[in-house]
Amino acid sequence: MSVLAIMAVAVLGLFLGGRFYAPLIGRVLGERSDRTTPAVAINDGRDYVPTKTPVVFAHHYASIAGAGPIVGPVLAILYGWGPALAWILIGGVFLGAVHDYLATHIALREGGKNLTVIARRYIGPGAFVMLLILLVLLLVLVCAAFLDLSAKALTSRVSLSVLQMSPDQKLFRVENGEAVIGGIASTSVVVITACSPLLGFLYLKRKVPVWLCSLLALVICGVSIFVGLHLPMSVSPLTWKLMISGYVLISAGLPVWLFLQSRDFINVHVLYVGIALLVVALIAAALRGGGQMAGASGIPLDNWTEASRQLGPGWPVLFVIIACGAVSGFHGLCAGGTTCKQLNNELAARRVGYYAMLLESFLAVCVVCCLVVGLSLVDYKAYCYPEPAKRNAVLTFAMAVGHTTHVGLGLPIAAGALAAMLLLEGFLVTTLDTAIRLTRYLIEEGWATFFGRFDVFAEVGLPAAETPAKGQVGVAGGLTTEETPPAPALVTSGPPVPTRGLLRLLLGTLKHYWVNSGIAVALMLVLGLGNGYTVLWKIFGSANQLLAALALVIGSCWLFTHRRPVRYTLLPALFMLVTSGWMLVRLLSQDLPNWSQRAPLVVTEFLVLAMTVGIVSLTAARWQRTRQERRLAVAA
Repeated sequence: MSVLAIMAVAVLGLFLGGRFYAPLIGRVLGERSDRTTPAVAINDGRDYVPTKTPVVFAHHYASIAGAGPIVGPVLAILYGWGPALAWILIGGVFLGAVHDYLATHIALREGGKNLTVIARRYIGPGAFVMLLILLVLLLVLVCAAFLDLSAKALTSRVSLSVLQMSPDQKLFRVENGEAVIGGIASTSVVVITACSPLLGFLYLKRKVPVWLCSLLALVICGVSIFVGLHLPMSVSPLTWKLMISGYVLISAGLPVWLFLQSRDFINVHVLYVGIALLVVALIAAALRGGGQMAGASGIPLDNWTEASRQLGPGWPVLFVIIACGAVSGFHGLCAGGTTCKQLNNELAARRVGYYAMLLESFLAVCVVCCLVVGLSLVDYKAYCYPEPAKRNAVLTFAMAVGHTTHVGLGLPIAAGALAAMLLLEGFLVTTLDTAIRLTRYLIEEGWATFFGRFDVFAEVGLPAAETPAKGQVGVAGGLTTEETPPAPALVTSGPPVPTRGLLRLLLGTLKHYWVNSGIAVALMLVLGLGNGYTVLWKIFGSANQLLAALALVIGSCWLFTHRRPVRYTLLPALFMLVTSGWMLVRLLSQDLPNWSQRAPLVVTEFLVLAMTVGIVSLTAARWQRTRQERRLAVAA
């Protein structure tokens, strides 16, 4: 089958999902354009900053894309390109995009608060505590895995003969006869980061039109690559990890527009250009006769049996390895963490939440096609699944893009590989940037809850969720429903407890955002310096998919409370609960015999499972109580 046919089917499926299914979900959620968003209502200039939708889309897409839709398909295509593509398309339209849209919309309706606060309002304080622990664990896994991948990208090396380059080439630095293809991208990251505050100042403070800022962003990207070509990074993986850790520590405490939002806006142009390059190269390869899927020696349509022997049964392993391209709980954290605090209109939740996921799914489709067109099965296994110490999904993707652009556009393999590194490295750091800030939010929320009775943390209560007008009617999926007020926010009871001396100093320290950013970075380093991404990816995928399931469960509870249909969110939630839960049980059973060497992973896996069971149980109990209360009210 031609790659053109595959891409056409993928584009059609994603388009139909956005054209028909997204508006249906919008009616289920009851979206309205006349509600004031938290960014507009609070507008504190640090975290709540009303911003134009294209800029927020760029930030959100850059944050959720990262390495997920690239590394996941690279690792999972061993099962065959057919199962991988099917899961990406079905999961993206009916699970992932619904999850992201739901999380963004509910966060807007609940005062710009994250998933933990929503769980506390609609399920109870027990769910809040368990979900808080689960989310911090997940974010630490995300940060640790992506930190290691970033170091892998920096130090990835490949033989000059494979790149078809002579020993006297000047493009890459050479070590032991191999070209280091990651240093250029790392320098580009540094340059883009340094230029970010200027761009943020222009579009936010000086109100420069977004299209002009986009042109400037493209110039900055070009300059960063030029500098990288002449001054490629040459540091050890450990040094690079510490440099990145220092940057995200500082960035997480600064106003969101200064680095996070503006750097994402610049970086997303690299991603847009990269996707365009992949599409053009794939189309050209097909037209030139090199775009046939599953050639005689290529990656086959179905390799389920062999992959199941090597990696484990296709269900649940494939559905967990491919996370961000199909459905990802991390997206919900971005939606309820930074994204919802920047949207200036409720309708933008669909444009950012649902459509950004569709674009990410399309990126994953392009990655699958590049792997099939650019690599034989033998070469794929040599890069991606040699002995464990040498496995490198980043290099696998780079070589697949290099060969695809060579076949389709006639570009040197080295040029395509470099483009892939530029595409990947910037977004690894972007995701780290967002994830550390999200971890800071969660830690702060935890301190405020656990120590809320003391005067240092005392609050009158959480911002109340917006209460719809009585009698307001909405139409969702053909059903007429009446909105009901949401559950009340938890309020600190009694006068605040006064503090003095050492206790006051300690609590005041915990309240400071720089301290909480430091805690987030420290947790990342504890797990990230001792484990590589190949160890972390499966548990990250399992925890990530469990979080997506829990977000859909909590969203279903929100819909149920508002008397809206839940089938569009509850059915995907049940599928992901069973799939990711079973995967985590398998991982725990594999790691327990080696618990002395893998103690942090065993503890993490056990906590994730325990928190999941607890949250689901509390949700079911709350759901049952609500049903009984409604039956009693009707009977009365």
